[in-house]
Amino acid sequence: MKIVRYKNQQSDKIFYGSIINGKIFNIKKSPFDTFLKIDKKKNIALKVKNLLPPCNPKTIIAFAINYLNSSKKKKIFYEPLIFIKSNNTICKQNNKIKIAFNSPTWGESELGIVIKKKAKNVSLKKAKEYILGYLPVNDITCNNIKNRDHHLARSKSADGYCPIGYYIDTDYNYKNKVIESYHNNILLRKGNTNDMIWKPEKIISWISTWMTLTPGDLVITGTPPRVRKRMYLKNGDTFTVKIEGFPKLENSFYESSK
Repeated sequence: MKIVRYKNQQSDKIFYGSIINGKIFNIKKSPFDTFLKIDKKKNIALKVKNLLPPCNPKTIIAFAINYLNSSKKKKIFYEPLIFIKSNNTICKQNNKIKIAFNSPTWGESELGIVIKKKAKNVSLKKAKEYILGYLPVNDITCNNIKNRDHHLARSKSADGYCPIGYYIDTDYNYKNKVIESYHNNILLRKGNTNDMIWKPEKIISWISTWMTLTPGDLVITGTPPRVRKRMYLKNGDTFTVKIEGFPKLENSFYESSK
């Protein structure tokens, strides 16, 4: 099922729906209920520009250095390297994003996991039950501020610094999928999800040993290695996330002085 989130133009209420044959059918209750049920009597035409981001996470947990090739010259620790992005970073496909502080900024293509239900001390065997689905994510980052941003709070959490795809795919098989990053159509990163060091089930199980995950939370799983030197985003540039099995996620950028 492909789950979207949208606002009713008349009532201003927010609904969840499922994309079927170019239409959005309302989901009864919430996608975070145990069973997903579609109201076949209520549907509207699919217009991507009118959709909201498909989830509104309380917490965004992000993994770093989670692909084998990017770690071949680095020690792989017994536990992952992670950081937190704030909720204000969430935005959708085609949003124009301001380059924060006019600081050197770049994008990173990542596969996102949306949490289905409250997760605490989840076993590896049952971790899949806590995953609602997957979607593409751009983990936008800017340079560390004078080497004082130790926890990456400013580097990772400026407004709009986490664009996400317009739907959550509940049936997505994350295995053996090509993932790429493009800056103005120039390939910057390329990898395969099979090269993740920490796979989604293990990620969810591990996080839940020390942090309670709640419905709608977002976990992003790291970016594949670069195939060329880093390029910084400038006024008018675009960055595109391509993950096999999803539509591309593309956003443009602007500088505050422009």
